[in-house]
Amino acid sequence: MTAAVAPLRLAIVGVGWAGSKQVMSVRELADNRLQVVCLMDPDAAFLATRSKELGVERCCADLAEVLADPAIDAVTICSPHPYHCEQAIAAAEAGKHVLVEKPMAMNVAEATRMIAAAAAAGVCLYVAESATYQPIAGFLREVVRSRRWIGELTAATVTGGFRAPAYAYPDRRAWLAQPEKGGMGTWMLHGIHTIAQLRYVLGEVAVVYAQQHRAASFQRADIEATVSATLTLVSGVTVQLLQTAETKIPEPLAGYVLHGDQGSLQAHATSCRVFVDGQDAAILPIPPLRHCEYALELAAFADAVAGIEGPTTGIAERRSLAIMQAGYESMASGAPVHLTERFGPL
Repeated sequence: MTAAVAPLRLAIVGVGWAGSKQVMSVRELADNRLQVVCLMDPDAAFLATRSKELGVERCCADLAEVLADPAIDAVTICSPHPYHCEQAIAAAEAGKHVLVEKPMAMNVAEATRMIAAAAAAGVCLYVAESATYQPIAGFLREVVRSRRWIGELTAATVTGGFRAPAYAYPDRRAWLAQPEKGGMGTWMLHGIHTIAQLRYVLGEVAVVYAQQHRAASFQRADIEATVSATLTLVSGVTVQLLQTAETKIPEPLAGYVLHGDQGSLQAHATSCRVFVDGQDAAILPIPPLRHCEYALELAAFADAVAGIEGPTTGIAERRSLAIMQAGYESMASGAPVHLTERFGPL
């Protein structure tokens, strides 16, 4: 008889949108490997209310109390981005496994410190990058690797966007759009989802050349509104990427267009059109997955703690962060950035 595996006892650090979603996702999974045992947030009144809503009794207002508790095996860091690095390092040094929301850090240097701390402590560092677990990601990854329908990949475009002239978030999430508080424009805040998924589908990026645009109707002068980037993959394939917060991209035009030496494919969240040379276009559904992407990233974290490496490790998502940082530097300089020349081995 196989011995029962003790659940990984989780403390959620920050119970705003992301932290609350993680509690609900653990419940959706109904996976006996994961158990939420504690919620931590510095806003005591908010924490008390959210604790009742989420059905988790134990609450802490201080991270040190969480990290000192031997009954907690892992922390999931859902706090504002500027806190990710130091909180993850503190958790690793306390012997806790770490799941950290995207972006894992503010820059590559912080991510490298986090990776080193986890390695030194012998704990798992994993990133909650939900886009990699969406149905379209696995579907297109299989298409590219199997060369089904399109043959060998020759070029690709990736498009994502919405229109938000004021570019703001409500209530406790307001900081997300405030650079002075660690908030970000659309390139980092939304584009890192796009980049993480793009890497998973198409492969690693070698060179980043990015430019930005801001329409007269866009009301923020302190952040980027639209970014157009040319990414050269390690394979040599060129990807054209559009990430915008000033144009609402209609669904048929959003998503991926993949070109190969035998055909082309256009895909968005739930379906794709396949154009095989010499044949009429075929419309195919993208099969849904059993659980939502937020639940699947938590299951992947449990796997990673057990030694089964998934796609959004700390090392993998440092590569996503490097592309974002390189994009900002390219926008500022007007020149392409070669990732290995800029950051060394990633």
